[in-house]
Amino acid sequence: MAPFAGLPTELVEFIASYLAQQDLYAVSRVNKSLHTLAAPYLYQHVDLVIHAGERMPRIDRFCLNILNDPRRAARIETLRLGPSSAEGVKEGQRWLPREKCFDDEAMYQKALTVLDDEPLITSGDYLRDAILQREYSAYATLIVLTASALRQLEISDFRYSTMDRLHTILRNLDTERAWNQRHASPALLGRLTRIKAVSCNVDRTAGIPYPDEKGYVYLDQVLNLPGLEILELFNTGALTHGPTRPLITQVRATVITKLIVRHSSSCALAVRPLLACTPQLLSFTWDIAYDCHDRKDAPERWIDLEAWNTSLGAVCKTLEILVFAAEYFDSGKFPFEQPRIGTRQFGYLDLTGFEQLRSLEAPIPFLTGDVEFSITADICPLLPPYLRHLSLRLDLSLAQLSYQLDTSILRTGLTLQQSQAEARCATSARMELSYLYHATIAMLDHAPALESISVWQPADPSLTWFDGQIADFATTCNNKSVYGIMLYPMLLRWRKPEHRDLVKEVRLESFSDRMERLCRRERAGIPLGLASQYHLRGLRSHLVRYR
Repeated sequence: MAPFAGLPTELVEFIASYLAQQDLYAVSRVNKSLHTLAAPYLYQHVDLVIHAGERMPRIDRFCLNILNDPRRAARIETLRLGPSSAEGVKEGQRWLPREKCFDDEAMYQKALTVLDDEPLITSGDYLRDAILQREYSAYATLIVLTASALRQLEISDFRYSTMDRLHTILRNLDTERAWNQRHASPALLGRLTRIKAVSCNVDRTAGIPYPDEKGYVYLDQVLNLPGLEILELFNTGALTHGPTRPLITQVRATVITKLIVRHSSSCALAVRPLLACTPQLLSFTWDIAYDCHDRKDAPERWIDLEAWNTSLGAVCKTLEILVFAAEYFDSGKFPFEQPRIGTRQFGYLDLTGFEQLRSLEAPIPFLTGDVEFSITADICPLLPPYLRHLSLRLDLSLAQLSYQLDTSILRTGLTLQQSQAEARCATSARMELSYLYHATIAMLDHAPALESISVWQPADPSLTWFDGQIADFATTCNNKSVYGIMLYPMLLRWRKPEHRDLVKEVRLESFSDRMERLCRRERAGIPLGLASQYHLRGLRSHLVRYR
């Protein structure tokens, strides 16, 4: 086998483009030639997130490197900053320990060169003092100010802020406030305009939300970025406890075209001011989640789809992609003990006025209004008139949260009553899966312009459609000249948390003729990894059977 250093340059570059930052760093230290190859990628996607423990990322060295070499600063395309969502991460300001081998005076002089020419930053911001004190958020702010090619910024923070220096800079970009007499220089505005995508409290490593009592999103400040087109949030913090509290305090027009909110309460009223800021919105995703563990069940009409119909009316003239996902669970209970949504869902989606909507993904109860999955109920969805791509989720069903329980790690195993409940739940889940099949076939009669219909299968690999149902689905789609697609989430099939946003797509030409591919993070413009918190917790607690 050829040594890594002896591989062709093109192959090494291809491998380097897929490596994580810590792996790239290890490769760059092998020899001089590999350092030359890996260096451009090392500065392309930068992860400076604070993890649990006392050790801090060497953001000071990274900051000094890009100040010394503007070419390195020009390579930064993605930047991740702030504390991780993992347990044990401290809140509040963080400082890096002093090191003899690091020249703080040189760092300070380089920072002064940047800050003295920028009218947006005054001495009252104490940013210069924070650099002398080796404050994490001060270094982070300097990187954002000097990264000339930054396209995607991922910020995480707690309510007791760690990133307040950066928040101050973003807040002062708002020139419409009477109290703000500062104006960013044209050069800085030019660099900040290149930031097209911002993620707030999105932990892509762990995939779990920030705790409700700690996580916080500073949306008003983020909206001050002049070129922002894609905004993604993970857990809206206080909104879980106050779903009618507005997401923002100031309504102003932005150029946002894509909005993704993950693991949030059903904030149909609170989202209205935010939607009023997005007159050009093309894609909207809302991942509704509620964990009953250690708190009361969700209130009546928690998911008020009539209110959502009204709120979405603000973007009905522009919206092309609409995605809803829902997860109602108790993380402290087994799959067969999970609560049902019942009357906490009210109404159904009415999308008949969305003439531009081309792609729709939603739980079947959102389209039918039937949370009981009754096989005898009529199915009359109010779909968009020119819908081309429909994706049906099995959210809020018993099949959604099911997984094979590993009883070997339990202290006493399941009781007789629990075993009987598990068997009843498995039977009911299979019946609701049959309802999904019949509802899918019925949907084809209500969307005359449909080009493809996708059907999500349960995360539990033991629960899928029977071969006969798949064959009938493929035949029916073929007869109606519609592509039939089966979607298999890989989280429990490969049993690793990093596969929470990995899906196997099976396109059915016929039952025997199929085309498969794997999709990660996004499929046809639709975000993946939605409504997966309960299974992530099952994997972390080792309750999922591995064989």
